Amino acid sequence: MGQASCRFPSDMTASFIIRRAMRNLVWMFAHSWGSAIFGLVSFAIMARILGPEPYGIMALASLIFGLVGIFVGPPLTESLQQREDLSDAHLDTTFWLNSGLTVLFSIIIALLAKPLANLIGAPAVADVLPALSLLMVLGSVEGVPGALLQRRLENDKVVLIETVSEVVSTGAALVLAILGFGVWALVLSMAVGTVISAAGIIYAAKWRPGFAVSRDAFRELFAFNRDTVLTYLLGYIDDAIPRFLLSMIGGERAVGLLAMAGNVSGMLTELLMGPFNEIAMNVVARLQSSRKTVHDLLDRVFAMTTAAIYPATLGLAMVAPLLVPLVVGDEWVAAVLPIQIFLVLGIRDATGNFNIAILRGVGDSKSPLLILSIGIVLLGAMAPFLMPYGVVGIAALIALRTFLTWPLSALLVQRAAGYSALHQLTVGWQALLSAIGMVGAVWTVQKFLPSEWFDVAIIAAMVATGIVAYGALMFLIGVRQVREIREGMTWFRNHHDSVEDAI
Repeated sequence: MGQASCRFPSDMTASFIIRRAMRNLVWMFAHSWGSAIFGLVSFAIMARILGPEPYGIMALASLIFGLVGIFVGPPLTESLQQREDLSDAHLDTTFWLNSGLTVLFSIIIALLAKPLANLIGAPAVADVLPALSLLMVLGSVEGVPGALLQRRLENDKVVLIETVSEVVSTGAALVLAILGFGVWALVLSMAVGTVISAAGIIYAAKWRPGFAVSRDAFRELFAFNRDTVLTYLLGYIDDAIPRFLLSMIGGERAVGLLAMAGNVSGMLTELLMGPFNEIAMNVVARLQSSRKTVHDLLDRVFAMTTAAIYPATLGLAMVAPLLVPLVVGDEWVAAVLPIQIFLVLGIRDATGNFNIAILRGVGDSKSPLLILSIGIVLLGAMAPFLMPYGVVGIAALIALRTFLTWPLSALLVQRAAGYSALHQLTVGWQALLSAIGMVGAVWTVQKFLPSEWFDVAIIAAMVATGIVAYGALMFLIGVRQVREIREGMTWFRNHHDSVEDAI
């Protein structure tokens, strides 16, 4: 692969990019929904079999591998997606640097498994660290090929590979869990998924590493990579602080409950807006020479995401007390309130989730560092007051940090991309008011439902009430947003070459 083949063609206009992005979104949403339904069913079975502890062990192990992830993987390969021109030297240098560092870190983790596990206060983690280290090495080979596929906006290929990987690995996990493998059911299923994913990505990218390693190429990528590494470092600290604090006061079980709460809210967010967020940096990077197109695109995306996220997250929060024990058993009831707290974050996620991707897409790698730094300071300041409340307190800590940094991230996006901060904070207000009204209607109806009804019937009645109430309120106060969504769908379908600058 020569330099010319790594460069976007000069006739790749804004229209072409948006059309390709829309094609990818169709594939990615289909994958998100299919994998979520499949994953929810399998998780409900596995959670009943395994309980919280194995999930807590894996969550604590991720503290160690998350630290390694600061220096390898996406921190090194994202620059390949953002950069306008690439040469063989850029690709080969990144591949061998990423592979070499991954092997080095995996050896260190495998040799120091017991001391590392004791350091985080979870001796049981030591058993799985060597195996997970090997998986990290296997997974590293898909870093550069995967970045190339995303750079070309060929996410449809990635989706197909991920679907096969998830189906096979989840099936393996279920079988192993039923056979009594405990936490190893999670580890071995991860191994199956890693092998399938790596093989598929390498084949689809049609790229093989050479030996055109160059010091100049390293230097050219270093500035962006340096800030990316710092971003991942701060992101790791930001993510690790709550889990580490919780492990100190509650052990693996408490961490497992928090992980479950995060998985539920994360799954819903992924279902409704994950594909948008996944391609945001690449699309913005390709369109950054046309601010107007970026703004138009964000307006239409936010009109859709707020209309979907607000009622979905608040509605799920309402039914969570009945749904959680019904699906995964009474052993997980302590996760209900943390789940509800995380779901309320959907109010911010509908727009704020895109901010760092937008900033990095326009080449601003400094602002995410500021956002994360302030978030870490807030975590440290609030932790002493919330730690005594256990899992609920830590969930509240994460939520407060997220909401408090939201205005700052909006202002930084305004500065870097020219997209109004006030608009970011208020976009979709009709959907928010309608969702809040929906919550009131569901709460009222629930009070009058017969107590002898089965939980399934009560949940069905609450969901039906929510759908009717939200639809009616949007008809009354959200007419403008509904019209914007319709216009947005037309814009996406019929977008034509109206941008003067080719990308």
